[in-house]
Amino acid sequence: MEIPSGDPSVEPGDAAGELGLRLWHADRDAIRFALRDSGVPVLRHVVGEPLDLALAPLLSGRVGGRGR
Repeated sequence: MEIPSGDPSVEPGDAAGELGLRLWHADRDAIRFALRDSGVPVLRHVVGEPLDLALAPLLSGRVGGRGR
């Protein structure tokens, strides 16, 4: 399960910082994809919501993945 800690802060107009943030997002997406592709369930928890809502897909049946 992923517990969001927030995005890194970037000053408005900081082109290098904005590019770094885009790369940071792409890296996190790639990690999530690799985990899912390996059959590891990846869930997101939204701050303020009960964990039951994030964990519900695991309780309702098979979670997607390769199914090794």
